[in-house]
Amino acid sequence: MSKLESFLNPKSVAIVGASSNPAKLGWQILANLKSAGFSGDIYPVNPHETEILGLKAYQNISELKTKVDLAIVVIPAALVGAEIEKVANVGIKNLVIISAGFGEAGTAGKALEAEIKQLAETHGLNILGPNCLGFINYRFRLNTTFANTFGSEEGKKNHNIAFLSQSGAIGSAVLDWTKNKNIGFSLFVSLGNKAVLNENDFLEYLLNDKDSDLVMAYLEEISEGSRFLNLVSRLAKIKPVAILKAGRTAAGSAAAMSHTGSLAGSNEAVKAALLRSGAIILNDMNELFNLMRLVKKPLHLSNSDLYLISNAGGPLVISTDEISLSNLTLPALSVDTKKKLAAILPDFGHIDNPLDILGDATSERYEKVLSILLAKTEVQTMLILLTPQSGTDSKNIAEVIGRFSLKYPEKLIGCGFIGGVAIGDGKKILAEYLVPNFDYPEDAIRVLKHYLGYQKNKKSLLVYKPVKAKLPESKISGLWDYLTTKNLLDKYGIKTVKTLKVERGPLKIKYPLVAKIVGPQVIHKSEAQAIFLNLQTEAELKKIKRHPLLKDKANYLVVQEMVTGGLEIILGFKRDDNFGPVIVVGWGGIYTETIKDSALFLAEDNTCLIKNKIKQLKIYNLIAGTRGQRAFDFESLVENIKKLVLLAQTHPEIKELDINPAFILPSGFVAADWRIIS
Repeated sequence: MSKLESFLNPKSVAIVGASSNPAKLGWQILANLKSAGFSGDIYPVNPHETEILGLKAYQNISELKTKVDLAIVVIPAALVGAEIEKVANVGIKNLVIISAGFGEAGTAGKALEAEIKQLAETHGLNILGPNCLGFINYRFRLNTTFANTFGSEEGKKNHNIAFLSQSGAIGSAVLDWTKNKNIGFSLFVSLGNKAVLNENDFLEYLLNDKDSDLVMAYLEEISEGSRFLNLVSRLAKIKPVAILKAGRTAAGSAAAMSHTGSLAGSNEAVKAALLRSGAIILNDMNELFNLMRLVKKPLHLSNSDLYLISNAGGPLVISTDEISLSNLTLPALSVDTKKKLAAILPDFGHIDNPLDILGDATSERYEKVLSILLAKTEVQTMLILLTPQSGTDSKNIAEVIGRFSLKYPEKLIGCGFIGGVAIGDGKKILAEYLVPNFDYPEDAIRVLKHYLGYQKNKKSLLVYKPVKAKLPESKISGLWDYLTTKNLLDKYGIKTVKTLKVERGPLKIKYPLVAKIVGPQVIHKSEAQAIFLNLQTEAELKKIKRHPLLKDKANYLVVQEMVTGGLEIILGFKRDDNFGPVIVVGWGGIYTETIKDSALFLAEDNTCLIKNKIKQLKIYNLIAGTRGQRAFDFESLVENIKKLVLLAQTHPEIKELDINPAFILPSGFVAADWRIIS
């Protein structure tokens, strides 16, 4: 049983700070609890009241002589700590702290929030918030928020979406937006500052929640990165998880930190993590709202193809363009299907997918076309467009579509009824049948891209397994010595080019060679003009020995064998505080930042993942041997990345490691330059 079972499904609730003043949050929360139809016991607590909204009020929480499962705290921030002590002393383990004025409010608020964390640890408390809206559990008609969302239309909805929001304002906007739509929540949670409970605790609960067909989250920062990845990847194997992550720019990250008082991870690491988790990554609130329109039931599609039907050529062409840009597939219709459609459609020529059934299409024509197409096993996802024309009966057409949605519950049927007054009745009927409808076909297609991509990728999604943290093996701080770095790479089997420190005596290396000045003053050798290629003679090397950088005894000169016939690659990692090391692989050399052809992914010993990431690069065409050119050793690159992953996991003290360039050869791999920073 989840530790949140009694939290989310309490049999009794106390409201500390309940009020008889309708302008106060304490009154609104109490009123919402009652009006939602919560069947448990409700205990208002207020030192100045004896009765509120027909319920006996208690002056102090300690007056309660019965067990209480959940306490909602809505009092000034400065008084919260003392109240938590009282709540804990009467045996209440679950709290929702609505009050603001904590980590988001500066130094004093952070101190108050730290007190909450300490109290929770001392007494073993589950605390949601502070600075949150509360939560709603629709199954048990429990509304602990100050948003009145239980209306007469709630019974008509399929409450199948779990929504987690770090922003109370966005959460309340989402609740309000869904009021007059056929969209219902199984669970709504406003996370607030996440002082104790965070998104992971609720994601873990949702693993065994059969009421939710879709899990959505708006997050400004992600807590406990490894745990988050493990939970999301496990959930995504069962049901779609969609995340809108705010703070993707430097300005956005700063705003998120000031809003929540928490730290945001690096944008690159967050993106790599979300991709690895199998989550649907939402780009904006429009996509967030539209995905909620789309998912009305659990679906396990056998393919990610799309079939498009329209009664108008213009929207069909626009939609086809958007489908192409979204990399969705419009498979051709079979010969047998075309023959069946030709027998019922006017003789107008082209019959295929997408299918234009013309502006004079009646509900009867829609019914005949849909009966032919939906009977095909391969037709799993369909988008039906309609514009109001002189003979268009949108009401009856919507009824036809609704009946087919009931007949084929295993299929995804969406609509784009485009227009205004003339399609109003049709849209209402679609809503009654829980058929998703979009005002614009582009919106439907963009969200279908996300959803069908998820359906396609979930089959191969592997559950993320957190790597146990290791103790640092080195006490080096800052930039590592060049030869010490080489020795570490050699230790892990990452082949490095032959490298010697230039000292007195003959060189045990053949010309031509490369000379480099290395040391703490030479982080970027090309910019410092500290690298010299293709040296042919001893005289050239002697000239370099007089370089001004070598006057500093901390710097020294090394020589290396020249590597020829290889393809330049950059390889390395940067350690994120939340998600650990993030591997980078891409086009290497001095033009790395100009070409910008690289892939980032979390450090895992996962051959399939590594290969797929390399194949997404432009340079992969060269690796594979494009246009009859020789191929390079792809497998050797993969094996060396796996060795780098092990190094990254074993050395938590290393913040950054760069190998640039490394060379993939027709047979083999060799690193030619490197840098480590701890």
